[in-house]
Amino acid sequence: MLSAEMLATIKSTAPLLAEQGKAITDLFYSKLFSQHPELQHIFNMANQAQGGQSRALAESVFMYATHIDALQNLDPMVSRIAHKHASLQVAPEHYPIVGRYLLEAIQDHLDLPPDHPVLGAWAEAYAQLAGIFIRTEEGIYAHNARRPGGWRGFRPFVIREVREEARGIKSVYLQAGDGLPIADFEPGQYIGIKVRVPGHEYDEIRQYSLSDAPGKDHYRITVKAEHTPPSHEGKVSNHLHGAQPGDQVWVQPPTGDFTVRQTDNGLVLIAGGVGITPLLSMLLHRIETGQDVSNLVLVHCCRDAAHHVMADELRRLSVQHGFRYHVSYETGSGADHQGYLDRTVLSQWLGAPDADVYFCGPKPFMAAVHTQLLDLGYEDSQLHHEVFGPGTRLIQH
Repeated sequence: MLSAEMLATIKSTAPLLAEQGKAITDLFYSKLFSQHPELQHIFNMANQAQGGQSRALAESVFMYATHIDALQNLDPMVSRIAHKHASLQVAPEHYPIVGRYLLEAIQDHLDLPPDHPVLGAWAEAYAQLAGIFIRTEEGIYAHNARRPGGWRGFRPFVIREVREEARGIKSVYLQAGDGLPIADFEPGQYIGIKVRVPGHEYDEIRQYSLSDAPGKDHYRITVKAEHTPPSHEGKVSNHLHGAQPGDQVWVQPPTGDFTVRQTDNGLVLIAGGVGITPLLSMLLHRIETGQDVSNLVLVHCCRDAAHHVMADELRRLSVQHGFRYHVSYETGSGADHQGYLDRTVLSQWLGAPDADVYFCGPKPFMAAVHTQLLDLGYEDSQLHHEVFGPGTRLIQH
């Protein structure tokens, strides 16, 4: 338990972290990887190269400092980050290493003497935060290991099939290499996939939403090929696009908290591009378990018809099961709307704001959808989103 004096010290540093956090975390990662290059097996170096990981860490540290005296306010952030850590196999022994170099970065950037009270307060605060994450992550690991077909750590899987779904987007079907059962999952969850890309020194781990209904003898992910090498971005997605049946990958059990809560409200799913993957799992699960989807609304925004994922299948399912399916293309014909979504279009497609809305896609897309839904009268408690990549907020300040 932190003393009142330490709590006051931590809270007083929140404005400074908001201003200097990115610089501090950049210095932290430089120190961390120079002394522990093996951690590049865990960290997403594409996010490092783009600065996203530093911004995400700075944001999390700032939020922690702001809410240090009311940690229950951090539960959503802790849950999301802990699930992400579980998909990477972050272990308790990693936390002291991270803490050492984070404190060093704070000290060096702010030019503080070793006995400065800010460093002592942050050492205690970090230990408290690390304990929260270690306990939360152990709960996830233990749950994943004890459920039927579950396991702990990475498990070898074999690629059974790679199927093209749209321009630059392919589905990859994964089957356990040992032929034994695999753990079920909640629609909306993701798996961590580890590969060693030929010609590269370190393992690469990425998270991909499961795009099929649970209950199968395989997992399906649907992957967009990002930018090609030599940049870090797209290293894994391009590797998976070029994979062949029989190739092996390593898989963490399904994790994630972007799942449908049980309410009496209706259900709206809004996707931007390949962000449809977790929403597709939610939809298919309802259909395959015989639930009524006649009041469900699915909105899918794509670049154009060529980039429309599973267009024919979704249109067929809409006719067969009666859910409302609306499509918007940025350019070209063949959709219900051309151009970006706006409040007028959404109000026509969604009707009264009495449903829970789950949306996923690029951050700018989700930020715009979030704002428009609030303007239409939805409560923030009705809105749920999944952020691909680092960070927890849709709008960065």
